[in-house]
Amino acid sequence: MSRSSLVWRLAAAALAVGGQSGACFAAEPSPALPNTSTAEVERCVEAHDSARVLMLDEKWLEAREGMGRCQEAACPLAIRSDCAAWLEEVTRILPTLLVMVERDDAGTSRVELAIDGKSLELSNPPQPIELPPGTHLVRVHLEPYPPVERIVVLSRGEKNHVVRVRFASEKPPPPPPPAPRPSRPIPVVTYVLAGGAVAAFATSGILLASALTSRNDALERCAPVCTTEEQDSIDARLLAADIFGGVGIVLGGFATYTLLTRPTVYETALAPRLEVSRTGSKLSLGGRF
Repeated sequence: MSRSSLVWRLAAAALAVGGQSGACFAAEPSPALPNTSTAEVERCVEAHDSARVLMLDEKWLEAREGMGRCQEAACPLAIRSDCAAWLEEVTRILPTLLVMVERDDAGTSRVELAIDGKSLELSNPPQPIELPPGTHLVRVHLEPYPPVERIVVLSRGEKNHVVRVRFASEKPPPPPPPAPRPSRPIPVVTYVLAGGAVAAFATSGILLASALTSRNDALERCAPVCTTEEQDSIDARLLAADIFGGVGIVLGGFATYTLLTRPTVYETALAPRLEVSRTGSKLSLGGRF
């Protein structure tokens, strides 16, 4: 038995004896006092001593339970005063934890909370949870989401340390941009060369038709004594028709070459993209090239 326990027991016995002897000399009835037996006082002393030892061992939660027992009405006032002061000290020392759960479901499923493997009831709205200082493992589970674990380090006297857990359905990733399609656009030079070839062939055809018409008319009119100027005009138009025809062939050949050897390119797949920043928002187009 410790020295403090012995002192408390002797004091309690003295109070009990004094109360009985004083009752014989009391002229008037005193206020009703709790009927305190020696066994009840001994239980108070044991709870008092146990709470003190647990405090020295920094077993705060267990010490707090003992402090509640030694504050009963049957305990002496001095013991109750000690335990009340210790309880205030333990309350200041114990850190508290707030578990905040965010969810996007209907809110009907129960959220399971476990701290260091011990299941706890998660109130709504959340209330502070007292824990000993140190490192703790917080595990929160809500069907059908996978459980979420957090490691929390609490300091002495730290109050309302917040742990936020969000249960949200995973949004499907955005569809990939459409793949660029290969194409072989006809270059502009092909159109230019082809247009030149068509113009050359058309000019050649006009000159040739004019020359042949004039020659047939001369054969009917003045052959074989037609003038030299008339013959030269027909020959010049025939020559020009040949020249323009040759130019048309060359231009057509180049147009065909550029058409057959044109490169393969990929069409640009553009998609709108909205960018928001502190300075404002910007709408742009992006994609694969």
